[in-house]
Amino acid sequence: MRRYLLVRAAWQAGVLFGFVSLAYVVAFVVPETHLGHDPGYGGFLGDLARGSLGRSDAPQPGVAAPSIRSLVWDASWVTLSFLFLTGVFAVGLGALFAFATVRSPRWRSVVRGVGMIFVSLLPLWTGLYLVLYLGADWHIVRTGGYCPLRASPEYDCHGLGPWLASLLLPAIALGIYFAGIYGRWLAAAFRKGAEEYRRDLEDGRDAAEARRAARRRHGLAFVKQLSRDFAFAIGFGAFLEAVFGLPGLGRTVISAAHGDAPLMAGALVAASVLAAGVTFLVDVVCAARDPSFRRF
Repeated sequence: MRRYLLVRAAWQAGVLFGFVSLAYVVAFVVPETHLGHDPGYGGFLGDLARGSLGRSDAPQPGVAAPSIRSLVWDASWVTLSFLFLTGVFAVGLGALFAFATVRSPRWRSVVRGVGMIFVSLLPLWTGLYLVLYLGADWHIVRTGGYCPLRASPEYDCHGLGPWLASLLLPAIALGIYFAGIYGRWLAAAFRKGAEEYRRDLEDGRDAAEARRAARRRHGLAFVKQLSRDFAFAIGFGAFLEAVFGLPGLGRTVISAAHGDAPLMAGALVAASVLAAGVTFLVDVVCAARDPSFRRF
């Protein structure tokens, strides 16, 4: 276990270093015009090592520039909230697809067809259609802006209900894409788990123990799949945050690209840290729970 932790930590540190370096290049090197103060590559890494992301460009002359760390912190919570609801919706719908596929052979082709359509849909276009029809035309749900859980002077709404309403459509737009993937994955896992369960019984293993082993093995494998998809969800969600007006990391990067390189670099670094941190944490938990997950 110790060797696994060291190797995984070194691997994630290397991946994170690569993405941090890419964030510097995208924010300070690629733009033809300087969008903000360039601290240099060494200075950029030095600031990150000290836990500082610098300050954003002042919005107006004479106004103190806000701390990038505070801006990125607030944006990170919006993104995590959005992705959490997306995950709940995607896993729930995917489990429903898998149950229908396994338990109802008559509906198997229909469920697979719907899942294939969901996977083929681009979340950006799905979000635009939801905004157009459910929001602009039919006024069924809230289609733009964000409402935090707690009252804030920056927002005119707050509370659990408005918070869920502001995240519902973007979570559906992104969740149906992953639901199509998870439906097929879970259906295959159910079948494989049943086969392994029968094989364990034939080998003389206790029924309860065999059931727990199969559930643990495939459950941990699915959790690892979710952690891998987390990084992709951040990228897909960036465009949906812009469509639905969510002040998350994705929208921060897109808006900062027009004139605030330090803020764009800070948001990219925060997204990279979240992706690497979630992947590493899930890998460690899975390896601790089941030694078979310690293979490289």
